[in-house]
Amino acid sequence: MEHPESTQAVLGAVAIRIMKTNEFPQQSMDLLVVEVAGWRALLTTAQHRAHIFLPAGIEQYLVRLLYGTLGQPSANSVTDTVSFFERLAARSASSPTAATVGDQCLLFAGLFPEYAIRKGIPLAYLVQVGANAYREQGAQAPDPTTRSIVVAMADHFVPLLDVLHTLRELQQENSCIDPLNAHDLCIRFGSAHARHVLQRVTSGFPAAANFVRH
Repeated sequence: MEHPESTQAVLGAVAIRIMKTNEFPQQSMDLLVVEVAGWRALLTTAQHRAHIFLPAGIEQYLVRLLYGTLGQPSANSVTDTVSFFERLAARSASSPTAATVGDQCLLFAGLFPEYAIRKGIPLAYLVQVGANAYREQGAQAPDPTTRSIVVAMADHFVPLLDVLHTLRELQQENSCIDPLNAHDLCIRFGSAHARHVLQRVTSGFPAAANFVRH
């Protein structure tokens, strides 16, 4: 992937295109097992449906990120765009780092791809920016454990996106991305979920192949 513009510039551009920022206290990431159990259960179901199984450390990061941003899962956790963008914008304001950019791009593209599409932001762009942001954060990480997890988030960005898109489909029972963005994600990054979306709309699309451009 090519390196995008500076982290701060990307963060500002994405945040401005989402909504105006309001103050919102950042959730602690030191969570009890019972607090994250709901998100873990939803992600387990989505992974089985997508036939994508995330490494334990990556799944734990995502569970804590979802809880820290959205709180306990509910019937409208992945459809309440107003609440989501209020929390996301406040989180970026309180901690504008490369990790925040990576988290923003993952949640924005994964949970609310329709909103990104309506705003004219290609999902492939969010993949590129998000993965590069995680890599930047990994390079700055003070300890090997943090570095390993954050770099793994970059390496697994597309599978993470696929799982979140599958989670959305479990909630609404139809595709949350359009064929144009699905084609881009499939061809450029080898997204399995995007390939399935294309298979549903055209019988001429291959069932399986390595579409990633090198």
